[in-house]
Amino acid sequence: MTGTVLDSMSAPFLIFFAVLFGATFGSFASVLVHRVPVKMSLMTRSQCTSCGHQIGAWENIPVLSFIALHGKCRSCGSKFSWSYPALEVGMAVLFAIAPLVFHSWTAVLLWISLSIFGLPLFLIDVKLHRLPDLLTGALFFASALIIICSAFAHHHFNRLVPSFVGALALATYYFAIVVVSRGGMGMGDVKLSASVGLISGYFGLHAVLVSSFTAFALGSLIGVALIVLGKAGRKTAIPFGPFIIVGQMISLLVLSHLGS
Repeated sequence: MTGTVLDSMSAPFLIFFAVLFGATFGSFASVLVHRVPVKMSLMTRSQCTSCGHQIGAWENIPVLSFIALHGKCRSCGSKFSWSYPALEVGMAVLFAIAPLVFHSWTAVLLWISLSIFGLPLFLIDVKLHRLPDLLTGALFFASALIIICSAFAHHHFNRLVPSFVGALALATYYFAIVVVSRGGMGMGDVKLSASVGLISGYFGLHAVLVSSFTAFALGSLIGVALIVLGKAGRKTAIPFGPFIIVGQMISLLVLSHLGS
């Protein structure tokens, strides 16, 4: 924990609230995963997809409600998907990692922003081979706001240029791949890459290269593994968004460990 944001605060207290808020945002991420692709309102209350029963506040407590209700609707007894508590736990873990690893609150907030929007993007792309504009746009603007506010708060104006240069450079690079591959990669990947370049660029332009290399290395390894296992062919469409997101997360963890 030496050198991380935990040095100046009570570690157990901070991690507890990180897990609590992470689980809460995990519940919100479930809403994004299920509603954004079908353009359903995010403002309406959750309800059972089988009987239409509106989920009350006490039935919507992350993880605990699922356990208390035995994973079933209180009204009709239909089973809820295990993806709900799994996503809540996953987000809680991601939130808890931030204060344990990163050396600045800006890095913590960028990681949290990437988690909140990146995890739903990951799952949607795996399932539907889509990266909705609402989420890629939200990730970009949330990250940009964090970086700009940090620059003014800590007088880190020297980090603004590499951040936005990284966003432009990476988006241009991915757009070139879209043109050359003729559909082998989608515009959703281009829009997502802008956010990745923005976040990576905050840590330096070398971080943009690390993130990109990690994404392509992961994509290549998984692609070859699927072909060897007979799960995919050379022309099988494999969503690249998850590799972009995981590559970004891995690079941030590695760079933070190296003190970048």
